[in-house]
Amino acid sequence: MMMNKKHWKCHIWKVLWGLGFIAMILAWITNFMQSTIIGMGALAWFWNSLVLGVLAISIKLDCHNCDVCQVPQHN
Repeated sequence: MMMNKKHWKCHIWKVLWGLGFIAMILAWITNFMQSTIIGMGALAWFWNSLVLGVLAISIKLDCHNCDVCQVPQHN
């Protein structure tokens, strides 16, 4: 069964949002511990979180009349 483009976009924005959330948690941990995780400090994790969040929002705003996201069609 092939998924249409709308459903792929819904899954992509959810993955990006989840990765952004994880990056924010890792940023807080590295800032609190004053260390690095996977060679990146708190500033790098904060920037990753910001970029992933912006990418997720831009995909989500492009969603119109989607059954997966329960977004109604705008007239």
